[in-house]
Amino acid sequence: MSAELRSRETRTSVGKATTLLHALVPRAQLFCFYDLDRDCVWSSENADDFEVDNFVAELPDEVIADLKNGDEILKRTLPSARTVLVLPVYDDESQVIGILVSLFSKNVGKSASFNPTLLGNILEPAVELIGETLGLGKELAATRAHVQEIEKELKLVYEVDEKIHGASRRHSHLAQLVGQSGRYLGINYSVLLIPSKRIRISATHASWKNVNRKMLDRYLIDQLLPKLDGQRQPSIFEIPAIEGSTEEAEQGYQTLLSPLLDKHGNVEGVFAQLGRVDKRQFSNSDRRFMSHIIRKVEYVIERSFDSMTGLMNRAGFEAQLHESWKALDSETDTHQLIYFDLDNLQLVNDNFSRKAGDEVIMQFARLLEEDLPNSAVLSRLTGDEFCILLTHADTEAAIQLANVVREKRSALRYLEGDKSLQVTMSIGIAEFTRSNGDDGSALTTARMACESAKDHGRDRVEIFDAGNQSIIRRYDDMQLIAEIQKALDGEGFELRAQPIVSLHGLSTGPRFELLLRMVDSDGNRVATKALFSAAERYHIVPQVDRWVVSTALARLSEIKESVIASGAVVSINLSGQSLGDDDILEFVEEEIRISGLPPEVLCFEITESAAVSNLAKAQLFIDELKKFGCTISLDDFGAGLSSFAYLKNFNVDILKIDGSFIRDITENRISESMVAAITQVAKVMELKTVAEYVESDLSRQLLSKLGVDFAQGHIYGKPLSFKAMLSGLADTAQESVS
Repeated sequence: MSAELRSRETRTSVGKATTLLHALVPRAQLFCFYDLDRDCVWSSENADDFEVDNFVAELPDEVIADLKNGDEILKRTLPSARTVLVLPVYDDESQVIGILVSLFSKNVGKSASFNPTLLGNILEPAVELIGETLGLGKELAATRAHVQEIEKELKLVYEVDEKIHGASRRHSHLAQLVGQSGRYLGINYSVLLIPSKRIRISATHASWKNVNRKMLDRYLIDQLLPKLDGQRQPSIFEIPAIEGSTEEAEQGYQTLLSPLLDKHGNVEGVFAQLGRVDKRQFSNSDRRFMSHIIRKVEYVIERSFDSMTGLMNRAGFEAQLHESWKALDSETDTHQLIYFDLDNLQLVNDNFSRKAGDEVIMQFARLLEEDLPNSAVLSRLTGDEFCILLTHADTEAAIQLANVVREKRSALRYLEGDKSLQVTMSIGIAEFTRSNGDDGSALTTARMACESAKDHGRDRVEIFDAGNQSIIRRYDDMQLIAEIQKALDGEGFELRAQPIVSLHGLSTGPRFELLLRMVDSDGNRVATKALFSAAERYHIVPQVDRWVVSTALARLSEIKESVIASGAVVSINLSGQSLGDDDILEFVEEEIRISGLPPEVLCFEITESAAVSNLAKAQLFIDELKKFGCTISLDDFGAGLSSFAYLKNFNVDILKIDGSFIRDITENRISESMVAAITQVAKVMELKTVAEYVESDLSRQLLSKLGVDFAQGHIYGKPLSFKAMLSGLADTAQESVS
């Protein structure tokens, strides 16, 4: 392929990922794709970068070969001090077909928050998209080459309407192929029949509008389809006239039958052209034309249906939803979407084998097909998720069908020897109306209802309801995640600091806890609870925590002398997800070294629940940071059922008493007793205690009497801006010098 043609092909395929790449990693200056010959065949900026070209050209062959098996992302620094990350791109057969190079500026590449592994994980969807589109591009290129070879014989094909020649691979365009090919050939009745996939798409000329098409379809399936067994090309059959009949379809005619083959080469359906309107005989040119059309149909089918179950896949289903939306008769007409997710398929895979899991998927697919109404469309969307489109039906019909399927779940019990495992399903139902639009939002709401069923105990049916707060939260989380990603790379985050004050007038330096706040791209403040709900659900809390650590230490280092002179201690929160990050300890220690701050200035707060759920990693993290010189605070202490039992496992310095005991301590004797017990245990273990949410002087007096060391709350000051806190530390340091 020439360089010009290759460039055009790549811009058509790889270029589709440009927006996604920059959305995922906005800090990257440039993305380039290189083929295995080290040629740059695509650049996100449509510009050459010779330094990157030279870097790729000089990469040893063994480095390229090791990309496939390497666990780490290849990171290099160019002579210009810019940083490049190199990721392998795979085709559908897991073969490396090229490399994606991401280029970062000097400042970004040397940032302490620059995490190649994390960036590689973020870019993974885009890399998969590039591999998939390149694979499809390769197939399309092969198809074009084949067309060029037989161009003379297929000249008539290019006279067909542009919609046939450029037919999309979407399932919904099968109807266009059937209708327009029938019109081009002048056919009385064109029909595509694939019994195993429940596909019947037809187009009828006005002269045959009164013909019994169901009878014709049955004749095609029962009598003619078996005769195509072993055939690979369109065949012409003579349909004899029925003596004495006056029916148009019984006057005798030719039919052109094109066998539809599955991926194994077996005949699974037929594209039939029954009779010419002008009574002409079918010619070899007509057969060649249909050979081309049937290959297009097979291509659409292959990419619209799941290879394992034979059910429609997600791409085909989404196209079907688009067409079904057009079929809604009025504002009150409704379709229903029933979304299924197998609850514990992973247990089957883990306890038996992946093959066993595939058997369960096949059993479930057959179970869904058993009671599927003729008006329904069934799809396997992904792994263990299925969906039924129930057309022109109300919610009650959807609930009835969902319960019929659910009651058959005993058929999904997997047995092997003396072991068995019952597989259950969570089901979500959502209404599909004209107001939903045809953009896939109905499918999203059905999936959200299904996830709500999982949240509420699994093995149940949930109906999408805008008043269901768990569903609203999940929807809000999905909307908010893009804003969080922007904030990580922009100006959306803000650090605030709340003072922590000694209750006994001890001459300690100022203490503060850093709190994260966020505004969205419209300048609206985002509720902290919503921020962390979304970040936790989509596992980007570690990125947020890294931003806080990196930003806080960078700002503190700017007034390092003042921080040290004032004797300040600054508390930074770390989440449970961050404790599960294998690189977090190294990151924190490296950030402290870069800042030049003495470690004793920093206190890291970890919630009790996070520490307990990540026990081994929490112990290691705490012990290593203590050795490094930092202090550790166990936040929300007392909220767990076994708080005291776990306390001996953690070598912490401070217990931060859970706020639920502080808010009502003056009215609730149980809360008072819990705080007294925590304080007593802390004194025995020589730990300091902090009470948060102290809002009244009465609470302050009682906490002081109980022996709590420090307090935090609005009575001592609301969170102030981090900038104001830094300014205050500088003033405090200046006063101490004076």
